[in-house]
Amino acid sequence: MKKYIPIWSALFIGAILLVIISELISPELKAPMMKEGGWIETASWISYFVAAFFVLLKTLRFPNRWSMVICTMLLGMRELDFDKRFSTMGIFKSRFYSSADVPIGEKLIALVITAAIVVTIFFLIKNHLKPFISRLRQWEGPSLSFFLSGAVLVFAKSIDGFSRKLEPLGIEPSDATNRIVESVEECFELTGALLIVVAAVGALRQRSK
Repeated sequence: MKKYIPIWSALFIGAILLVIISELISPELKAPMMKEGGWIETASWISYFVAAFFVLLKTLRFPNRWSMVICTMLLGMRELDFDKRFSTMGIFKSRFYSSADVPIGEKLIALVITAAIVVTIFFLIKNHLKPFISRLRQWEGPSLSFFLSGAVLVFAKSIDGFSRKLEPLGIEPSDATNRIVESVEECFELTGALLIVVAAVGALRQRSK
């Protein structure tokens, strides 16, 4: 585990520095970084596909890891907004299936895709949850990297729509606060993706299953 600590530290420090830099530079320079489809988001989805490639290499030796490959690719596809890019609205929204604006054929395709994702996640949990927990208890580097990635991504998701989530409480953050929160979200999403790359590369270098 010790050899991973400098890598983890560098990624978290890098994320914090990136947030600080984004707040110090001009809006004209910040826009290409933080906007939808900007270079930070681009780096995030590229990182997921790079991680999927390394997991695929591991899968050539241990075929039961196929669900890991697909789930990692799904994270990249989610970052590219594939869940709503090719449909009337996001396929994971309940109103997608109740809205009369969505064609029935589109709903059926979305149902098949959703079912395939659920099956993949089922096999991921069935085949890998217990070994993952066991490796966490052993403080294994790749597993800890994946765990940290999950924690970072959950944090980033929790601050998505920061203003909207505080609205029921009667709290209205300032524009400056919203900008900082948006920067933190984007930078930490990239950190989460890079942590998955670290986990995938570390797992590939291990000889054992």
